[in-house]
Amino acid sequence: MEIIRFTTVVDRDQVIRPPSGITLPQGEIEVTVHPCRSTPPSAGDPLAATRAWLLDFAAEAQRAAPELPADLAVHHDHYAHGKPLP
Repeated sequence: MEIIRFTTVVDRDQVIRPPSGITLPQGEIEVTVHPCRSTPPSAGDPLAATRAWLLDFAAEAQRAAPELPADLAVHHDHYAHGKPLP
């Protein structure tokens, strides 16, 4: 199944309502909730939207990051290129 992403507002009734045009499959699905930024980017800062996007992107990358070896920096050539360990 493909990933379906949309933004909506959840009211006090705690019901998630997809926007018109979004059809969700029936049956059991997994839902992940990410709060939207509460403050819109400043109109006086031309890079505010880009900065906000980069921060969101970095946060998502950090959540999805795989576990890496503790000695990765020291033994980069071994992990990246197969050089024998000293």
